[in-house]
Amino acid sequence: MELKALRAFVEVADVSNISQAAIALGLTQPSLSRIIVGLEGELGGPLFYRTGRGVTLTELGEAALPRARSLVLNSVQLVADMRDLGEAPSGLVTLALLPSLMRDIAGGLFDSVRRTYPRIRLRMLEGFSGQIEEWLSEGRADIALLSRYRKEQTHGEELLTSSELMLVGISEKRTPGDTVRFSELGKVPLVLPANPNGLRATVDSAARRLHIQLNVVVEADSLEAQKAIIKQQHCYAVLSPQTIVGEVAAKLFQARRIIEPQLPRLVVMLTTTQRPPSRAAREVARLIRHMIAQT
Repeated sequence: MELKALRAFVEVADVSNISQAAIALGLTQPSLSRIIVGLEGELGGPLFYRTGRGVTLTELGEAALPRARSLVLNSVQLVADMRDLGEAPSGLVTLALLPSLMRDIAGGLFDSVRRTYPRIRLRMLEGFSGQIEEWLSEGRADIALLSRYRKEQTHGEELLTSSELMLVGISEKRTPGDTVRFSELGKVPLVLPANPNGLRATVDSAARRLHIQLNVVVEADSLEAQKAIIKQQHCYAVLSPQTIVGEVAAKLFQARRIIEPQLPRLVVMLTTTQRPPSRAAREVARLIRHMIAQT
């Protein structure tokens, strides 16, 4: 079985059309058809159903495609890694971040990459968890940083830092103590992100377990919107300490750690499973670890 045949199979599957795939691969349509027929002979059955509008995968084709795509991507990565040997890491690395992490990471990481690896081009995408996980699964992002609201990370997630969620309000309503029982959240007006959202799901789940009725007066996904509402409407929000460092230092906000129960927040790093990480992606991940360890 030749890599050329697998590459042809993946291209036809991606565009669902043999003529278009032949153009993309620089082959004639009869040549590509012979390659596919040969591969079907090796694999023991048809990979495509031929239709009037193109081709669709058979059950065998559906089963073969992920493994064929992985082999093709691994071969491309092998070539890139061998070319990188003895040279500085280079190429494009796409990093996907939550808005709450973008502000803290973007400037410092860009500066660190530019100084340390000037041949690496860094692209940063901002989105919410669902979008970012989709970008990773499709291979549109090489690395992602996400928040998880549980005590342990799952397979494929690298823990970078952890903290506990805080109840945040304006300082002029300062309340004694550094902690607040979760039950107290039912007594204050809250601004929380709308569902589906990991933080919101965690808060709602704790409230249900404790039979507490929350007073959510505003739903806002934007961190900046939540902060503005805290200031202007004297509401409270549930946030991680990293997102309010400046406001607490300036004594604009008071933040008290929520207890009984504590609500953990993890920052984890993931990489796409569509291809092995390039040397450039591995070096960017190393810089991210170093940056977060220093904060």
